[in-house]
Amino acid sequence: MKKLIKLRKELVAASRWDIDFHLPAEGIKKFPSSLLKRVDEVASVVKDKRDPTKKPDQTFQYIDISAVDVAVGAVTNPQDVDGLDAPSRARKVVQAFDILVSTCRPTRGAVAVVPVNLHNEIASTGFSVVRANEDVNPFYLHFALRLPSTLEQFRKWSTGSSYPAILDSDVKKTLIPLPPIDVQDQIAERVVAALQDRSKKIKAANHAWAGVLAEITASLSGKPEPLAEPADDLVVPFTSFSTAYVRETLISLPSIKTDISVDDEDADDPET
Repeated sequence: MKKLIKLRKELVAASRWDIDFHLPAEGIKKFPSSLLKRVDEVASVVKDKRDPTKKPDQTFQYIDISAVDVAVGAVTNPQDVDGLDAPSRARKVVQAFDILVSTCRPTRGAVAVVPVNLHNEIASTGFSVVRANEDVNPFYLHFALRLPSTLEQFRKWSTGSSYPAILDSDVKKTLIPLPPIDVQDQIAERVVAALQDRSKKIKAANHAWAGVLAEITASLSGKPEPLAEPADDLVVPFTSFSTAYVRETLISLPSIKTDISVDDEDADDPET
């Protein structure tokens, strides 16, 4: 049985009385303490916003929670939306290489890097938008924010039962392991290479499966049909994964456009 002794004033200050919230996270203990950093020590949680309804005839690409493939942590299905039809949550402006962290049901691991083609587009307020510091590889940070030890901390911070959620402040205080930048670059390359290999094998397996079904159908109908070749889409649409590539690409991109002033010290958005 778990035991924890806390003063009443500590419980009142935290506004949490559940023991799980106050017990230290276990998964993060496997990493050396010298590697551990809070997210807000290595990145900023940004709140750049734009109201697309102010330009009702302009189409934008909208990233909501359903656009993130939780299996691989990638934005795979953004929606084209006219400003006139923009949902009220379509407000957060994103920059290439930002990391989107779903604050609703955060243990699902809906965490994704914003690809270059979605630079200056709009994401749901249901995301925390994490922007890596210049000396941090955003692809490594994406990997770290999907670690089981990170998701465990998200679970501990969560409030609500049917739809547990966390706040930007919870993301900021979460601990992650952060090795030197050269090691971050190496890990990023390995992780993405493994993802691409996984994608190719799944695609080949799906193609073989479709071929078997086509053969069975042809044997019944007597009319064989050619099997279409699978599309060669990349799971992670980037040409490199080094910190140098990120810096060079960001320099070449235009500044993002915002029209809603947000104080960095503002309280967390209640809609997130």
